[in-house]
Amino acid sequence: MSLMPALRASLAERFIFNFRLPAKALAGYLPVSWLVPQEVGGYGVASFCILDLRGITVAPLTTQIGLASISCAPRYAVLDISREQATPAVFVTERQTNSAFGAWFTALGFSAPHPQVEAVIDHQADRTLVRVDGPDDGSLFAATVRPHSAPKSELFASPQEFADFIAQGVSSYGCSRHGSRLTKVDLQKEDATYLPLEVSNLSGRFAEDWQDQGGVFDSAFRTSGGRYEWTYHGLTDE
Repeated sequence: MSLMPALRASLAERFIFNFRLPAKALAGYLPVSWLVPQEVGGYGVASFCILDLRGITVAPLTTQIGLASISCAPRYAVLDISREQATPAVFVTERQTNSAFGAWFTALGFSAPHPQVEAVIDHQADRTLVRVDGPDDGSLFAATVRPHSAPKSELFASPQEFADFIAQGVSSYGCSRHGSRLTKVDLQKEDATYLPLEVSNLSGRFAEDWQDQGGVFDSAFRTSGGRYEWTYHGLTDE
């Protein structure tokens, strides 16, 4: 059990871009046998998640005095089959932040550092430009989004169905500095309504990699407001 305090933040907004991926292809991203793809309609679900966080601080401090960061990560929906009953969870290969302090702080020996990237959420009239660029390998993810009346999705029949799916992933596992040992973090959140988006100009390393693996862009959603709290549980066993 980790002695680190819980991390808290207020959510300004969150964008999630979903891809339908063959389950066998998604399994190739998972480094341990006890995590397997969580299938939706016969597909694995790979997502790129971008969060604009405000008031980042540690419990019990209030989020009114904390830092700000645009954070992002590729997100894979999985089932944890190490338990008696298979449990929905999330696997994350890497996490990034546009906060110089956050990148520096997590590089001080934390089990999973958050490298600094250039991340921009640019609101322009009826559209929003979302872009994440790495320091060495160019565009990680980019898209133009507009509000849309209904999701054009083969995975989720409605925004509420997507919200229910996201809510299942309380525990997330991630790669660490320690070989096959994974970090484990629980996220408790108060999400508002998820709104469907129309997406154009989709590009970047993650989108291209998933498409190379047979993935197809499926849907995107935005939410705003709410309080997020992350509890770090340390590293899994070998």
